[in-house]
Amino acid sequence: MTGPVSGGYERGPGAPTRSTGTQGTVGAILMVLALGLALRLILAYLLPGSGFETDLTSFRFWASDLATNGLAGFYERDFFLDYTPGYMYVLWLVGTIGNAVGGIGDLIKVPPILADVALGYLTWSMVRELGGRERLALFAAAIVVVNPVLWFDSVVWGQVDSFGVVFLLLGLRAMWRDQPERAAIYTVIAAVIKPQLGILAFLLAVVTVRRALWPERGGSVGGGSLSGNTGSVPAWSARVRTWTTGNPLRILTTGLAGYVTAVVLCLPFGLSVPGGLIEQVLRAAGGYEYVSVNAYNLWAIVPGDLGHSLANAGLWVCDAPWVPAEKCGAGYALFGVVPAAAVGTALFAVTAMAALWIAARHPDRMTLLVALAVLALAFYAAPTRVHERYGFPFFALGAILLAVSPRWRVAYVGLSIATFANLYVVLTTLYPPKDQALNPVRDWLGIGEFIRSEAGVTAIAVIHTAGFVWAVFQLRAGARERLAEESSEARLSPSPPPVPALRPTPGGPESTWNPSATSAPLAEAGVMAATWTARRSWSETGPIGWIRDRLSERPIRADRTRALVGERGGRLDRVDAWILLALILATFGMRTFRLEEPYQMHFDEVYHARTATEFLQAWRYGESHDIYEWTHPHLAKYAMAGGLVLWGEDDVSATSDLGVPIRAAAIEHRRED
Repeated sequence: MTGPVSGGYERGPGAPTRSTGTQGTVGAILMVLALGLALRLILAYLLPGSGFETDLTSFRFWASDLATNGLAGFYERDFFLDYTPGYMYVLWLVGTIGNAVGGIGDLIKVPPILADVALGYLTWSMVRELGGRERLALFAAAIVVVNPVLWFDSVVWGQVDSFGVVFLLLGLRAMWRDQPERAAIYTVIAAVIKPQLGILAFLLAVVTVRRALWPERGGSVGGGSLSGNTGSVPAWSARVRTWTTGNPLRILTTGLAGYVTAVVLCLPFGLSVPGGLIEQVLRAAGGYEYVSVNAYNLWAIVPGDLGHSLANAGLWVCDAPWVPAEKCGAGYALFGVVPAAAVGTALFAVTAMAALWIAARHPDRMTLLVALAVLALAFYAAPTRVHERYGFPFFALGAILLAVSPRWRVAYVGLSIATFANLYVVLTTLYPPKDQALNPVRDWLGIGEFIRSEAGVTAIAVIHTAGFVWAVFQLRAGARERLAEESSEARLSPSPPPVPALRPTPGGPESTWNPSATSAPLAEAGVMAATWTARRSWSETGPIGWIRDRLSERPIRADRTRALVGERGGRLDRVDAWILLALILATFGMRTFRLEEPYQMHFDEVYHARTATEFLQAWRYGESHDIYEWTHPHLAKYAMAGGLVLWGEDDVSATSDLGVPIRAAAIEHRRED
């Protein structure tokens, strides 16, 4: 840049050529994700072999079988199999790696651990896409990576819910960007991994139909400032999007994208679509015909015709009279002649239709997010036959909401505590490993019996139900307006004026900025227009010059040194405190875990401790001893000697009564011949 600049904060007359604006942002989110990964690896190391033994055994067996016998014919083999094909690809990869390294073991937990980290990144990214400040986005990502619901489910339990929720979030983000075909692909992948994640398919269907048949006019899809734009797209892509958006053809292309994805996923296994896939889903769901399968929702406190319930007796009560009697020793749950299964289905259907109707009428980003969060909670709270982990998607979706809304933070914390208690008691007290002595996840908090009591189950069920009902009311117009106001307060500061577009100057390089576009306003301000020159190419500079040019490039950001003179120091905020605490805990855990092992010294350790005691003998008792080992510096051995004095417990620290009078005592120094 030539000429003076008002304020004098620029580093020089040269044009800035290097962007530095995202370095701090990227570094911060990478640190949060790294800490989340470290936490999970430490837990996996502390609790080897933990998890629900039946599921982990099945996962390892399927992984080994897929690696050995391949994908073809997998669903025709003679063994228990209640999973759809989506996650089988992951197990196939895990089995292949496990066979190569000598065993699968806890490798089975690696995919969900990595998926947890991916959820943290997606949460951060989607908060930023809503316009949230960087600090709030980092806060949401940190909540995801430290939330015990997530790490307990993936690391301790060994379940795969987080892997499917990654695609659920990707599908929602594609809907935000008005990319229904891409959203359909992600939605089908999520549903084929875990069928309950198919809740996004209903939302995608109604929103796609709405946008295709009744497109919004005069604004971007997604609703004003919170929707943003889809970013820079190629010209051909922009033409295609303009042609298809608001066109009924979009419905066909979206459905076709989802169908082709399902066919591609199922074809290697020999499953037909939709017949074979639906049959597998029904086979998985048909084995649990009870009002609640260890889910502490409202159905857990509903008694059957024999007076039993999950809360008061810890028994599974059947939800329909047509279930075989041999499976229903605890009785049936009926409302007159209406089975509980029908009531639960109706409750879920009413809630889902209300959420979908509002989402179709107002397909902006925040409404779609709230609607999907409500569907996730509804799938846990309303129907029967629900497992304790069916509400898992909410804890990724809710983290985005809590970043912009204090009200959602309260709901998120309450539901997290209730769900963690549900997960904790089920794994630690209901399904421990057969060998109790080796159970790494036994009830170490000592609260399992209370949580399983009628009062504990009832309290958790009330919290879950209250959170679900509250979330449904957030779909009202007034609640959505309030959320929009909270989101507006959480947005970034106003953006600076846009930089004038680059234009080629006649006779000049394509990267030259034509000063005529802005020379008049700049001249009025007393500032000369900048000229931009192209970078020197590799052929012009050679490898050394090319590297030197890029190291010496001037950053786009101005030098604010003078503006910062006299500025007060920074402050320790909550993110800083959390990072510091996480670092301390991670460091403490890695350096103090299993300090007592190995129980015997090995190699040089023998000589180090021996030399320390030899020094200590001379210091404490005045009896010199030949030093056996002189080859290593002795400073560490001095520290060991001090440690023996402070913590070695090598002195008399206890007394006892012999019960007889003591007439004399003899003390003999220990000597070595």
